Amino acid sequence: MGKHIVFIGAGAVGGYVGGHLTRAGEDVTLVDPWPEHVQAMRSRGLHLGGSQGEHVVKVNAINVCDVQGFMRKPVDVAVICTKSYDTEWAAMMIRPYLAPRGYVVSMQNGINEERIARAVGWGRTVGTTVSTISVNAYEPGRIKRYQEPGSSTRHNVFRVGEVHGLITERVTELARIFNAVDRAAVTDNLWGERWTKLSANTITHGLLGSTGLDNTHVYVRRDRIHLLGVKLGGEAVAVGRALGFRIGTILGISPDDWYEAGINRDARALRRVQDGLTAWMATLIEPSHSSVGRDVMRGRLSEIDYTNGLVADKGVEADVPAPTHAAVTALVRRIDRGELKPDPSNVDGIPV
Repeated sequence: MGKHIVFIGAGAVGGYVGGHLTRAGEDVTLVDPWPEHVQAMRSRGLHLGGSQGEHVVKVNAINVCDVQGFMRKPVDVAVICTKSYDTEWAAMMIRPYLAPRGYVVSMQNGINEERIARAVGWGRTVGTTVSTISVNAYEPGRIKRYQEPGSSTRHNVFRVGEVHGLITERVTELARIFNAVDRAAVTDNLWGERWTKLSANTITHGLLGSTGLDNTHVYVRRDRIHLLGVKLGGEAVAVGRALGFRIGTILGISPDDWYEAGINRDARALRRVQDGLTAWMATLIEPSHSSVGRDVMRGRLSEIDYTNGLVADKGVEADVPAPTHAAVTALVRRIDRGELKPDPSNVDGIPV
């Protein structure tokens, strides 16, 4: 018998990955609190579009109020794909329905394994980063991917790891399962992978959330917004290294180049970062907004405290200042509260 895989949060990432796993023949249930989205998936199927082609998938989708039915069909793998601020309740909700050897996987922005472990225990907690999937649930029952598949560039989109760093049978199996969606690999460096992905997110999350712009203004244009993005990347690397993380390439660019360009203002490193960002943008089928940017546009609470805000907080902890992260976090918090609207002028006062 195959694993019963449940995605808690079937929006952009959860719906996309869960939908493609359903296409691959896995036993998947999608759980989501958005009634219109669940109804659309039930009535019309889940439409998956973008860089991996167009597919309409008949999925098993339920609302969060229906999870009690898992008593008769326990959960082998619970993949949490909610916003980071919803992690605790999602983990607590699924805990009673885990199979004896069932476990919970964070497939989220931020670093949430500790929150999950508080609910289900460290032995039932697994992590995975999703690098460069770039997806958006743009209307009920419809999700689009903007990034070219990793299989075309030999890039591992999924990196699955244990919190203790050992290579186990369950993470090896999970990587094999995710490989049906896109390239996947097992990692012995989960925390380093987590910080690497966080760093990539924070280059655009706060900037696009506070300005309302798309990612071309960070990746392609060579203006003040771009230089702020480079500085955010450098600060994230500095904080991560002070915390002892083993950081990989960020958007395909060496962390040394991000640090030298963003912190030391080295002109040669800046050119390498700019060349890398140009190459990175070429893997996108069209410009897109960060998840924080989309949340701001839709009037929803953003994850800024779990992305740029986390870097700023950890910088205080490590005694390595991250003032640019703190500044964009403060701006997005004001937008979340309705005190400010997204506008490029919002970042004019942040030093480059």
